[in-house]
This record gives sequence, C-alpha cells and structure tokens, in this order.
Amino acid sequence: MSRKITIVAALLLMMSSLTFGQILTPSKWKVELSKQEIKVGDVIDVVFKAKIDKSWHLYSNDFDPELGPILITFDFEDHASYERIGKVKPINAHKHYDKIWEGEVSYFENTAEMRQKIKVKSLPLKVEGTFDFQSCSDVSGQCVMGDDEFDLNYPNN
Repeated sequence: MSRKITIVAALLLMMSSLTFGQILTPSKWKVELSKQEIKVGDVIDVVFKAKIDKSWHLYSNDFDPELGPILITFDFEDHASYERIGKVKPINAHKHYDKIWEGEVSYFENTAEMRQKIKVKSLPLKVEGTFDFQSCSDVSGQCVMGDDEFDLNYPNN
C-alpha cells in the first residue's frame, strides 16, 4: 500500500512541476513582406504582426524608454539587397498616461502590427534579424520578455 502512495505522490509532483515549468508566450509573431511580387527599386514593408493573448498587452516602441517598460526593439542584419527607410513604426498602438510609470506609454492589445519600410536594391532579397519585446498581464501584472527572429527571402529559396 505504501508503494502505491509513493507512486501516486511522485506522479503528482511530476505533474505539478510540468505546470510550473511552462514558458509563457502571450504574444505570437508572424513576419512577412507587404508584396508578393517584388522588383528592384520597389519600396515595400517588412510587416511584423502579433496575436496577443486575452488580458495581456505588448509594449510598442514609440514612447520614452526611460519610463520603465521595455520597448520592442528590432535588429536588422545589413544586406546589400535592401536599404532601410526610417525606423520600425507601430500601426494603431494605444497611448495612455500610466500612473505606475508616471508617463505616457504606447501598447497593443489583442493584435499588434509594426512596419519597416525598405527599398529593394537587388534580387534575390534577403531580410533577416531579431527582435525583443515585453508582454504584461492586465490581470496579474506579470511581465515576460520575449524574442524572435525573422528570415525573409524573395524569391523564396
């Protein structure tokens, strides 16, 4: 009988450790080019889209980084096939004064979209890099860091 209790206790401990060991990913990303047909000289967008879990928000990149929340940052690898035009711009981010941070923050709920304009200098086009971001729960206040990478090629190899 004590052996059965030991086995059941061990199974319960393993199941609880699996529950606590889950990695939270409240923001799931997709990165794509704004056009299907591309030629040299075109100005197109690299489009970053996120689906954000209910009751979570994702901070944008267009407010004072000294406030406290971690802004989303993008790191593009240089490549001769394109030239960046300006910076990555948020599309329809919400802005409000946050009492905790004592300043105006910019964030997304449910979905996020950010765009980087590029000029195509040669084909094949190769755009790659990484980005880091912070998502926070509106319920628990918990914040999690995230990172992702992108590797876009045209024509697809």
